[in-house]
Amino acid sequence: MSGGGRNAAPGFTILELVAGLVLLGILSVVAVALYDDGNADAVAEAETFKSHLRYAQIRAMGDVDPWTIVVTAPDTYALYKGPDASGTPQNLPGESGATHTVRDGVSVSGGTFTFDWRGRATVGGGTGITFDGDPDIVVTVQAETGFAQ
Repeated sequence: MSGGGRNAAPGFTILELVAGLVLLGILSVVAVALYDDGNADAVAEAETFKSHLRYAQIRAMGDVDPWTIVVTAPDTYALYKGPDASGTPQNLPGESGATHTVRDGVSVSGGTFTFDWRGRATVGGGTGITFDGDPDIVVTVQAETGFAQ
């Protein structure tokens, strides 16, 4: 004789499925918030600045004159042929003009970087430039090699 009751089908109820999806959604939001890089603009600006430093270094190595990047706080920098900013600014690669303006929400501290014909940073070597973000991104130029990291 059977017990007369319904046989329970294996599976989940709709309530269990909804509760599982809600928990999965909450865990996803927490995981994204933990790994969110709130300073993506500052990172992008620092990488652009490094590429402009490398460009100035390469130009100096192919020339008898030094090449200089002058950072004018809080949001611009420009490239010059010569040891200072006394000449006409030169066009930066990937820019529509000679001056680069950092993105809104990012500021950069002032400084000057001059490269000689050997690619060494004769001015600004060993110093860093800070791109304000959360956290800040610091680009440091090595004096002997001119390498920016």
